[in-house]
Amino acid sequence: MTALYSLTSLGAFQMGVETLSHVTRQGENELIRWSFLKQRMFLSGRYRFKQLEDAAKEEAQKFEDSVTSKIGNRKKDESSSTDILEPMGSSNLGFSGGFLSNMFGSMGAGLAVTRQPWWKGPNVCVEREEIDESQHHNRTGETSNTDSDEEEGGVFGSFQFSSCQQTDIKYTCTTKIRNHGIRKTFIVKYQCCHGFKRVEGKPGCTEVHLKSLLETAADVGGKDFVQLVRTSGLEEKTTASNLTLFVPSDDAVRDFTDNLQEANQVEFYVPPASARRRREAGMEGTSMRDIVLGHMVPGLYDMSELVNEQVLYSDNANSSVRVNLYAVPGERLMTANCARLTSINNYAENGVVHVVDRMIRPVTKTLAELLAQDSQFSILRSLLSKTDLLQTLKEPGHLTIFAPTDSAFEKLDPTVQSRLLQGEACVGNVLRHHLVKHSVCSAAISSRLMTINMDGDTLTLERRPDDGKLFVSGVQIVAKDVVGTNGIIHVIDDIIMPDSARPVTGVLSSHNLTTFLALLREAGLAESLDSMKNVTLFAPTDEALARPESAAELEKLRADKDKLRDLLLYHTTGPEVQSCDFSNDKELKSSLADKSIRINLYATLPFFTGAITRATAQCARLINFDNRACGGVVHEIDKLLVPPTGSILQLIEKEDNYTLLRKIIEGTELEEDLSGEGPFTFLAPTDVAFNKLDEEDLKILTEDKRFAVKVLRQHILPEALCCAGVGATSWPFTNRVETLSGKSVAVRRDHEGRVHIGSTTVHDCDIPATNGIIHSVNRVMVPYDNKHNGSLQKFGNPNVEVFLYGV
Repeated sequence: MTALYSLTSLGAFQMGVETLSHVTRQGENELIRWSFLKQRMFLSGRYRFKQLEDAAKEEAQKFEDSVTSKIGNRKKDESSSTDILEPMGSSNLGFSGGFLSNMFGSMGAGLAVTRQPWWKGPNVCVEREEIDESQHHNRTGETSNTDSDEEEGGVFGSFQFSSCQQTDIKYTCTTKIRNHGIRKTFIVKYQCCHGFKRVEGKPGCTEVHLKSLLETAADVGGKDFVQLVRTSGLEEKTTASNLTLFVPSDDAVRDFTDNLQEANQVEFYVPPASARRRREAGMEGTSMRDIVLGHMVPGLYDMSELVNEQVLYSDNANSSVRVNLYAVPGERLMTANCARLTSINNYAENGVVHVVDRMIRPVTKTLAELLAQDSQFSILRSLLSKTDLLQTLKEPGHLTIFAPTDSAFEKLDPTVQSRLLQGEACVGNVLRHHLVKHSVCSAAISSRLMTINMDGDTLTLERRPDDGKLFVSGVQIVAKDVVGTNGIIHVIDDIIMPDSARPVTGVLSSHNLTTFLALLREAGLAESLDSMKNVTLFAPTDEALARPESAAELEKLRADKDKLRDLLLYHTTGPEVQSCDFSNDKELKSSLADKSIRINLYATLPFFTGAITRATAQCARLINFDNRACGGVVHEIDKLLVPPTGSILQLIEKEDNYTLLRKIIEGTELEEDLSGEGPFTFLAPTDVAFNKLDEEDLKILTEDKRFAVKVLRQHILPEALCCAGVGATSWPFTNRVETLSGKSVAVRRDHEGRVHIGSTTVHDCDIPATNGIIHSVNRVMVPYDNKHNGSLQKFGNPNVEVFLYGV
């Protein structure tokens, strides 16, 4: 089959985007003309693929040389990490001058020639790679060649894109070509040839005097390691092929003891007494030859080219070397198997030397295998086997586990320990709390940092400045940086017990909700609450329960244990509902029969009506939410929840301070409104508020039922507006709410915290009803009515708000 190939070749990659920025309209026309000429050559099929490829490279090189001589290879600032290169053409395709000639011919004398890019200078080696993706794409059967190419390339079914990226030591250009079924990627890498290095301000690469690997290692502080290489019989190996050496410093080698057992067949944390017995027993260590081989990686690896979590394989039976990069304050920290790199990229005749601050142990086992071989992790292994996490520790990946020893589990409360071992205490939550989905080496912990574990919670990692001891969420790390093929183990001497693994009462205790916890125990509900699954608890704070109204309510109910029990059950609901599941006016069925908890969401910032900033449960503000427990979730609220005992109308009929309000409502359609499903908010004027009116005004309201309905509908909001839903605002930033009359009134909270709705001031907030909320207010909002010519039209009474509604 005759293959079609774009004439934009690898050599053309070397043009910078600056040329494109100078393209004039005439140049653009020439470029379009060039595109059409390419297509004609593609479609003619006059070349076979290899001939066309060779011709393209030759023409592109000529074009590149021509451009170089004319414009000095203008290029973007080398500090740019990515360059987008223009499509390039050939100078002998019948152009008369071409777009570059037209651009620069008239202004060539005035152009200053910039210095040549380093990668175009001497002693730069070029590595080219061609990837043919055509066959793979055809096998996938995604679309036909014609359809896919036309989709990617548009007109003529052709697409081409080039980009370049520069690092400290390499310049890499990539071109993707898609043309009628031909899918190819070409990669060209420019870097200093071995034995040469970049010198700022000089073109190309400058020759450096290279020594042997071992001489280089000795020069950078690895003389003791060089001696280990020679005594292990590996000196010849260091000259036979290209190698990357991770060389421990002399101090690191001297600190390394010879009491290791066979590679990775050693407990990670050995108590001092056990360590002394082992030394006295003369236990044999791992072969020093294997340890040295674990520091040798075939090939040349410059650290600036490696990425985080990249795994290399050493000459010790492919023992792995995990490279990690950490952004710590003031430096770019790099580690190899958690050993800090203190000197990098020291080139030798046939390799590269990097210096590390400790000996690197051979790594051949997974985290699961490392835990399995140590007897002091028997409880941890048993718990892992009850979940799918044991399999996770066997699979490839990048994990960190803070592994508690058996003695750590034995410190737990016997009841909690028993429940854990029986798999009843949210074992998965406990274990996920000790696991992190990336590699955390101790070298990265300079003072204090945080990370997220597999349970979605935050772990705090800390190094004490006085003694250098490491802690994770307050628990000491007693052995660090045990590296496996799929991650890292840090040994801890205690359990990091998350709230998500504690019973509900444990979460109450840890969040200092002690008064509510004492009430649960007093009512005999603590044990049953801990045994519940999928429960939501709204827990008032100690401060909320100490308020006079709450204390009075509790004192009244404590004499009757059943009533106290009912009150506390009203604070629980099922299933588990987290804040992300909340919606406005959502009703949650409480554990108290036939009683619900209404959730409301409010935007308390003016003009940001879509930004929910506050949530309430039965008008109690949620001040700390989503505290996960084993089997449930705890939300802290700022007041005691009292179950409603009737509708708005029924509560008004019961209360002694609403006698005049009852008289005015009686026999009107408001009785039906205030008994409806709701939710409503009723601004209920008390008898004191009505008595502020003149006798004549009050008489009109009590006798003219139609007028009274109009007045009181201005006191009814067709929504649940809790006092907690009213934010502090000042003029001109005011919110308004609509009343049942169809008119709107202003809502605000003053600088003393009092809530004002319309012209009223709320004196008693959030009286709960089954169909909404009652707020006791201090005055009556009276509209102006043209058919009344009496004292309602007078403005002299400051307690009468006259709204010119024209009703």
